[in-house]
Formats: sequence, structure tokens, C-alpha cells
Amino acid sequence: MVFLCFLANILCFVDRINISIAAPFMMEAFGWSKAEMGVIFSAFFAGYVLFMIPCGVAVDRLGAYRSMAAGMVWGSLFTCITPFFSRIGSISLCRFLVGMGQGFNFPAVNDWIARHVGVSDRAKVQGFTLSGIMLASVIGFPAGSWIIRMWGWPAVFYVSGAAGLVWTLFWLPAVRVFSLSERETSGYARKPIPWKALLAHPSALGLSLSYFCHGYAGYLFMAWLPTYLMQVHGFSLTGMGIGAALPALASSIFMNLSGWLSDSFVKRGRTREFSRKGILYLGMGGSGVFLLGMIWVENPYAAVCLLTLSSASMALSTPVYWTLCVDMAPRHAVILSSIMNTSGNIAGVAAPLLTGWMVYYLDDWNTAIAVGAAFTFIGVGIAFKMIGSSEIEGL
Repeated sequence: MVFLCFLANILCFVDRINISIAAPFMMEAFGWSKAEMGVIFSAFFAGYVLFMIPCGVAVDRLGAYRSMAAGMVWGSLFTCITPFFSRIGSISLCRFLVGMGQGFNFPAVNDWIARHVGVSDRAKVQGFTLSGIMLASVIGFPAGSWIIRMWGWPAVFYVSGAAGLVWTLFWLPAVRVFSLSERETSGYARKPIPWKALLAHPSALGLSLSYFCHGYAGYLFMAWLPTYLMQVHGFSLTGMGIGAALPALASSIFMNLSGWLSDSFVKRGRTREFSRKGILYLGMGGSGVFLLGMIWVENPYAAVCLLTLSSASMALSTPVYWTLCVDMAPRHAVILSSIMNTSGNIAGVAAPLLTGWMVYYLDDWNTAIAVGAAFTFIGVGIAFKMIGSSEIEGL
């Protein structure tokens, strides 16, 4: 089950980046401008953000197994039919609906972890499943480029969509095995959602605000890293591909390291305050320090090194955020994680737009990098002041 959740994260992020791989060929085929292509890029996140909390409510009511299968089938089908359309509006609608379907994924994974994984193993399971996000970039870009080279750009949508449908064939039997298990039905009975506590409690609010800061720094380079490496440091197309893959690969390793480290502290009797939040401080703070270092670096290889270290440090904190959702609200982790992830993905909309504005109007990448670093430090401050690691009363 853990491995299937890991694969689901890979497939969901491959479905996110396939449009980026196909974009140059689609613009050439249909005569679209970069601005028009940008509308299609944004359509996915519009669906993802708008439906994240409603999907979380659906998972809370229907359970992780059926809702996750429904979301995967929905997103995969609309991925498969994307090449059948040639208008911006229709393809944007397909991407919007793919984003809507993926709104089920992370809440469902967190719901399953909350119900079936103990406190001393949660962070390592979170780290492993979340590392699929970064591996998707390492796998998806070269594989997608090869598929397009062999069979044309529509094939990248057919293959990634079909992979999600195949995954469902392995996931569906788990519904029969786990959905009526004793642990599912007795210890975690469905209860009314305490919206006020989830939205207004200082720990829950702090978690969402801090994750916004985490998302800002992460999405800044997810969107602009290739452009930054080529324009600022003169990387070739091939060199850029390698330079962009290294931070993702390092992140996948450090996500797993974070989970094992946090859980080992718990097993040794350290407080959850130390075991969770200590790693969050180290990861977010370290990421900001390495980002600031890039402002004074001119050597391209040193820049990639600092980018890799910053990304790896950020990855240390990622599983902790998702584990804290379960620690704080074990019976409503799906809703709290939906709220937190909505906040993080609003940053995913804001960071690329603000970075593009700063680079265009100020003609200065260093300002954009400094703002990204500032957000990581703000995230640490919010976590230190507001986030608690213990269960919120009533949740």
C-alpha cells in the first residue's frame, strides 16, 4: 500500500509536467503564443486549488480507497483525451479537470497514513511517498522527451494517462482488503468536521501559513529554474536538463532521510516538538541560507551546487509538514492536509507570477532569489511561534 501511494505521487506529478514537455511542440502545431500557453499551464492549478478542500471532504466521507481510485481514473482519462482538442479553451478545460481529479491524491494518502501508520513510523512513510514527487521530475522529463521523439507529442499524454489507469487496477483490490478492516471502522469513525478548529486554531493556521512559505520557495524554482540556469549562467539545453535534475534527485533522497531521522528521534523517546519541528527549522532555515548564497555566486557549477543543497534542505522539512497534519488532527488529517496543501499551492500560483514580474521589471534575478529566501525564514518564524506538535484538543 505504501509503495502504491509512492507510485501515485509519481504518476500525479508526471501528469503535471507532461504539458511542459509537450508545450513547445503544441505551440508550434497550433500557432499559440507563450502567453496563450501560460493560460493552459494555469488551468491545472486553478482546478487543483479550487477543489482541494472539497476533495478532502469527499475523502473524509467516502474513505481513502474509493476516492483515490476515482480521482486517479478521472485525472487519467482527461489526460488521455487532451490531444483530441486543438483549442485553448478545450485543452484548458481538460487541464482544469485533471487538476480537479488530483485534488483527491494527497488528502487520500494522508488519510490512509493517519489510519494505518503509527506515530513512530509516520514521518518515514511520508518521506518515502512524498519522494515520488521529486522522482517524477527525474523520470518524467527524459522519458517524456524520448516518447515525443519516438511517437510525437500526443503520445506523452496517452502514455501518462494510461499509466494511471493501470495503477488503478492494482489499487482497487486494496478496497476489498482494507476498507472494512477493524482499524478503519473502530478507531477512526467518521465525525462531523470541526471547521472552526481546523481553520482558526493557532497551530492549524500556523501550519498553513508556514507551508505557504515552503511552497513559495519551492515553486519559484520549479517554474523558473530552467530559464534561470540558461539566462544567468549560460547553460546549454543539455546542461540545463542535468542541472535541473540534480536538485530533484537530491530532494527525493533527503525526503526519505527526513522521515527516518524524525521517526528515529520519536523511538528514542525525544519529544515530538524536537523530532518534528527541529527538522522543520533545520530544513527551511538551511534552504534560505543556501538560496542567499546564490546571490554572490557567479560560477555556474557552484550555483547548481547551492541550488541542490537548498532543494535538499527544503526537502527535509516537507515530510514533517504532512506528518504534523496527522499528529495534530489524527481523525481529521485529511481535511487539515487539504487546507494546508491549498495554502501551499496558492503560493504555487503567486511565486511564478511575482518572480516573472520582478525579473521583467527590475531586470534582476537576485531580488527574486532574496524574496524566496525571505519566505523560508518567515516560514521558520511562523512555525516557531504558532505551530504545536501535539494533538489539538477535539481533533
